[in-house]
Amino acid sequence: MKPSQLIVYDGTCILCNRFIQFVLKKDKNTHFYFSSYQGLPAEIDQQGLQIDKEESISYLRHGKWHQRSAAVLFIYRDIFGKLHYMQLAWLVPRFIRDFLYDIIAQNRHKWFGKQESCLLPDPAFKARFIG
Repeated sequence: MKPSQLIVYDGTCILCNRFIQFVLKKDKNTHFYFSSYQGLPAEIDQQGLQIDKEESISYLRHGKWHQRSAAVLFIYRDIFGKLHYMQLAWLVPRFIRDFLYDIIAQNRHKWFGKQESCLLPDPAFKARFIG
C-alpha cells in the first residue's frame, strides 16, 4: 500500500497524538493515512526526507515529503483549503517558521508529556494507520 497522503509522527508524544486526533476528526473525506515513525514500514520510500523523521512531523503528499512547518501548513491546506486563515503563515519566511517549530519540537515532551509506548488508534480509524 502506498498512500498518497501519509502523516508520520512521534507515536509517544502527547502533543503529536492530539494533533493526529484533530486531523482524524476534521478529515471528513478520509484523505490521510498515518504512521508513527516508530512503526513506519520499510516499504515506504523515505527518499526526500531532509531531517531525521524523529525530529519533525513528516507529510508525504503526492510523492513528495514535507517536514516541520511546511508539513503542518500543507496538512491544514488539505483539510481546510487554500483560503483558511492558517495559510497566511506561508507569508512568514520559512527560516522563522521552522525556528519556532523547532522550539516546540525540542520541548514537546517536557511541555506536553510523553507516553511510554505508542497509543493505539480508535478501532473506527484503525484501517487508516499503517505500520
